Amino acid sequence: MRKMLLLITLSLLVLGMLVLSPVALGQRAYPLENCRTGAFSTEEDFMMTRGEPYDGNPYISDGDLLSPSGQLCARNADLLVNFNPAGVAPADLGLDAIDILNFEDRLAAFSTSLDDPFGKFSAGDLLFTDGGMIPNSALVAHFGIKHDIGLDAVQLIGERENIEGFVKRVHEANPEDWDQGLLDQLLDVFDVDIWFSIEGTYWGVENKPILDGDLLSARGFIVAPNSVLLPSDVPAGLPARGVDFGLDAVTSGRRPSDNPMILFSTEILYRGERRFTDGDVLLMGDGIKMRNEDLIAAWHPRADFLGLDALWLLTEPPPLEDPFITHLCGDRSAGDFDGGLVGIGGAGTGLYRNGPPDAAWPDGRPRQPCGRFVPVDGFMPDTGVVRFRVAYRKAGDPYLGVDTHDGIQTSWRIYQRAPFWPFPCTLSGSLSTDAKGWMDAATYQGYKTGALTGGCPNTGLKLAVWNTDGVPGFDPGPADPNGHYVLWLEFDDGAIDREPVEHHLQLDNTLPKINDFKVTLADGTTPVNACGEAPNGEHIFKVYADFYDDYHWGYKLRVRGGDPPAGKTYGWHNYYDGTPAVVNTDRTGTTPTGNTVFLRNIDMNDLGASFTDCCYVLDLWVRDGAIRHSFNKRVTNDVTGANGWWANRFLTFAAAP
Repeated sequence: MRKMLLLITLSLLVLGMLVLSPVALGQRAYPLENCRTGAFSTEEDFMMTRGEPYDGNPYISDGDLLSPSGQLCARNADLLVNFNPAGVAPADLGLDAIDILNFEDRLAAFSTSLDDPFGKFSAGDLLFTDGGMIPNSALVAHFGIKHDIGLDAVQLIGERENIEGFVKRVHEANPEDWDQGLLDQLLDVFDVDIWFSIEGTYWGVENKPILDGDLLSARGFIVAPNSVLLPSDVPAGLPARGVDFGLDAVTSGRRPSDNPMILFSTEILYRGERRFTDGDVLLMGDGIKMRNEDLIAAWHPRADFLGLDALWLLTEPPPLEDPFITHLCGDRSAGDFDGGLVGIGGAGTGLYRNGPPDAAWPDGRPRQPCGRFVPVDGFMPDTGVVRFRVAYRKAGDPYLGVDTHDGIQTSWRIYQRAPFWPFPCTLSGSLSTDAKGWMDAATYQGYKTGALTGGCPNTGLKLAVWNTDGVPGFDPGPADPNGHYVLWLEFDDGAIDREPVEHHLQLDNTLPKINDFKVTLADGTTPVNACGEAPNGEHIFKVYADFYDDYHWGYKLRVRGGDPPAGKTYGWHNYYDGTPAVVNTDRTGTTPTGNTVFLRNIDMNDLGASFTDCCYVLDLWVRDGAIRHSFNKRVTNDVTGANGWWANRFLTFAAAP
């Protein structure tokens, strides 16, 4: 947020010139790597009550860069050191936006809350820690904005190498170059983009507002209006829905995508049914990803809310150098799970997000747990790693260190070259982890590529396959087959280490339960005989049921019988499809829970000429949303939705034309 406090800033600057504290002088060797999994700034200053930052000063300002793990990553003075005159103590100018680009070079893009007292930049300019700067006028040029309208959120989009080349060229630019269209040229040459938000509403030439809650592109279009960023049940967007909630911070994956995962915070809170504050981290179109109290918990402030001004979170795997989990539950990216790619101790539900909101799914697609066999895969370098394992703990349990928690055990059947003519590849070998889940890395790689099996590759090998349902004949699984767990990869490359992130995963191995199932005449009250005397002239029947599952997905009905035998299926009716047949169902089955409710009508005339005076069978199948795989110790196969995991109940009833 822009704070027009230049007079106060200058006063502090003069005071700082008299007494130069270690913090005020700035430190080039600041530990930016402390923020490898996430970084943020608060809206208010506070005192740390536990731990100690790298410079020993427990005072934390709203311009400092913080990690959700409770570590200080940079003082405001560190970020500004290349803009400050030599020998002069820098003022704390606040931190309104942050995008970390390269940890090794301590390269980041950011903006301040206050203008530079030396006149080098304004709070609306985009700054880089190497001393580069893009003026606000260049960022907003395509929107017809002629004045400095501020800068509140920023995210660079593109390949890592291209972004770094772009930043280098920005550093070399002369101030007058920006008025000559240099930004457009650089965006095209390096194939990058800059997403950002502004600090005020601007009415464009078509009398349409550009809101400070819209996510904008430096190429001149709106990436996501405020109405799309927030769920449809929040009155966001002007003029149609009533309120501009602002856009205070944003972070997303760098690779352009039709469905980017965008995390953000707003300028104001909302106290409707879907409550959130202006300090919570929100997921586009969905709701709260992380509450402010969880974001700041590791800092142990004496207040449980400090607001949120700048935000950068790891939303996609870093460049593959060290071992890293990339996929959960088969071929599903870890980043597509809620909490599937968070810092150590980060929050999440562990449910797979089956795509972001779009025109057909304004409230977001359904969420899914995982069950049965859960394949876990990722990157493992060809050399340098002695052994590895996928470790896990129950969500909410504290992390106790490497080689301490349980590990996923997996046993494999391996193809090897037979020692007899014509030397075929036969399923004659085996490969297993030890009791703690450790796998020998060289053997794993050699078996996978075929280098140690006579040229017989075993491409089905994963980092681990978790027997979450306790299937007999396989390695043991977790204590709770329906638990919420956190997974991470540990590896030994001379010393035991781990990936810097972890992955939430919700399990579900309980089938839906059908508590009641009945059919009546069209009046909804008259029961129908199971078999025997049939009500003549009745062809419309009402179906009622009571069923439950923690992660309900849908149901279907099938009536069969008649002469000659025939059948008619109704459904699947998935709870989210918006049809009349799902009005009385939701994410956990029929609603209200525990009540027998109307599902839909069936019409016996759908059987055609087979509808005769007869006894009929009506089947009800209910399935859940769990993602499941089969495993034969060689390969895994996705069997999500297969009929082996449907709950079934049937009844018989009499009917006649």
